[in-house]
Amino acid sequence: MNVPQASINTYGYIWSHPLKSCLEQLAPQGYRQFEGVINPPHLDPESPPAQRRALRDYMAGEGLSFTSLNLPSLDTNLASPFAAARDYTISLFKKALTLAADLGAPRLVTVPGRVNPLLPCPPTQAITFVQDTVGALIPFARDLGVGLAIENVPFAALPRSLDIRQFLDDMGNEDVLCACYDVANAHFIGEPPQAGIDSLGDRIRLVHCSDTTRGAWRHDPVGKGDVPFEQLGAVLQAQGYGGPILLEIIDRDPLSSILHSHDSLAEHGLVAHRKP
Repeated sequence: MNVPQASINTYGYIWSHPLKSCLEQLAPQGYRQFEGVINPPHLDPESPPAQRRALRDYMAGEGLSFTSLNLPSLDTNLASPFAAARDYTISLFKKALTLAADLGAPRLVTVPGRVNPLLPCPPTQAITFVQDTVGALIPFARDLGVGLAIENVPFAALPRSLDIRQFLDDMGNEDVLCACYDVANAHFIGEPPQAGIDSLGDRIRLVHCSDTTRGAWRHDPVGKGDVPFEQLGAVLQAQGYGGPILLEIIDRDPLSSILHSHDSLAEHGLVAHRKP
């Protein structure tokens, strides 16, 4: 089995470090591939062209690259019942896609909308909204050469892997649309790795790893929750997955938590061990 090198999602740094400063802390630890989280001041979709070129040149010079960019969904909603909110979301996603293209990131992680937790929109209507908004983004993303990786998220209109697989099958456009499988999100809603990964199959292009329990939704360092990582490697291997394994750790001390989580995942055979 070809064990992948660990890649890093930069969520834990969004308030403490601009992206370049974050990379300068992580690169000396041997990390070379990253998922940049779009969140000013960490990574701003309104950044000027010169700043984007400088970041791309720095990364090229250091042998670093992006697996993807990630646009959090707190300020966007592809499933909003308000047409103006959907239009705003599409416009912000287009800025994020342009940023991804400018930085050489091949994919943008895409949360498929949010629903009201107290009285959610009926699923058929919510899915129609997401089909319309993602459908509006597909030609724009294709022209830029950037894919849309639909992520399983508990509060989203498509919370389960099976929901995402059905959505991807219905939408087609396999050259643009794929899946990002988040093991903590799946575990929180009671979805075992075998079921989720089997549902998505060869549509998975990114895997997010962090820990959580089913009592409280978290993205903790590996070992602080009860995600069954011991099952994950075998399931991914059976599916023939060969893409990035991204540590998406949110903690007050992100570097030590990333290193600890890396070591834990390596013990489970999910990623290669860190070099001393």
